[in-house]
This record gives sequence, structure tokens and C-alpha cells, in this order.
Amino acid sequence: MSSTRRAALLGPAATLLSAALAPGARAAPELYPPPFSTPHTQFTVVDPREEAGHIPLRDLNGRRRTLAAYRGKAVLLAFWASWCPPCRRELPILHRLQMQAKTEPFVIVPVSLDRDVATAATYLQRLRLPGFTSFIDTEGEVASGPKSKVETPFPLYGMPMSYVIDAQGRSGGYLTGEADWSAPEALALLRFYATS
Repeated sequence: MSSTRRAALLGPAATLLSAALAPGARAAPELYPPPFSTPHTQFTVVDPREEAGHIPLRDLNGRRRTLAAYRGKAVLLAFWASWCPPCRRELPILHRLQMQAKTEPFVIVPVSLDRDVATAATYLQRLRLPGFTSFIDTEGEVASGPKSKVETPFPLYGMPMSYVIDAQGRSGGYLTGEADWSAPEALALLRFYATS
């Protein structure tokens, strides 16, 4: 069958396909993030994405910042606490990634759920994470568990729990439980949200 006859039978689909396969054609943007999972859970996509950019954060020194300050980069918003054993394993990974991410299109934004700054700061010192930057949600304004009576922007279904915010400041999805965020699949996921 000739290519002209195939194009006539397939109609517009053939035209789109041949244009996509033409030499030098740009690839269409990916619509869905690459898969990322751990032995216990997988990344859950939020669709449609939800605005999260104006959420206020406070660091361990009392300085305030909003998620909008990171606009233009993807954000890994990682919730942790000193009372969470799996967090102890994940925090060093986040620390390494935070130090390496200066050249990446994403940032690592850890948020402690401890009720006072001293507890969180002492815990990080014990873990020996020099230069690690973390925020804290002492009042439960940013994240809340299933028993909370106050609705917050980020519901928590377990600990640790991480949300990925895209470069436009929208929540793209979440993962419950500890994860190796430095794994190639995790980095591909973060880079996807930096460009989509």
C-alpha cells in the first residue's frame, strides 16, 4: 500500500504521526510524570493540580517565606518530625540532595512538624547535617493529620510525607513514607515538575 493511500485511510492521525516522526521534529511535552515508587508506596498524582504557592513557611530561625519564593523551580516539600523513625533515614538523603540541588531545576524544602524549634534544631544537630535548611510548622497551619479539626493546605496520610510542587506553584502530587529522593526515578520526577 502506498504512503499516499495509507495517509488517506488514516486521515489526520497519519499527518500528526508523520509530523511527529519527521527528522528534527520536537517531541511533544510529557503529559504525565514518570513513575516513582518505593517498596511500600508510589507517587500519587494530583489532577488537576492545586495552587500552593502562597503557603507561608517559617524557618528554624524565625524567618518567614512563602512557597511562591521558589516559583520557577519545582519544590520537594518534605514533612518530617523528630518522633518519626523513618524520617531519621530520609533526612540525610534530603540533606545530600539539598546540598547538590543548587544546579538543579528544583529545591528541597523540609518542614518539621515538631511543636517547638529547640526540639527540631537539637534533632538535626544530633544527625550531623551541617548546612541543612528546614522550616517548621509548630502551629499545624501548613499540614495536618487525619484527626486534625483544622483544614490545612497539605493533608498528611503518614510520616514522612512529601509533596511535589511544580514550577508554577501548584501541587502536583505526593508520596507517603520514606523514599530515596536521590534515586534516578525520583530526580526524573522532580525535573518533570520543573518543566511542566
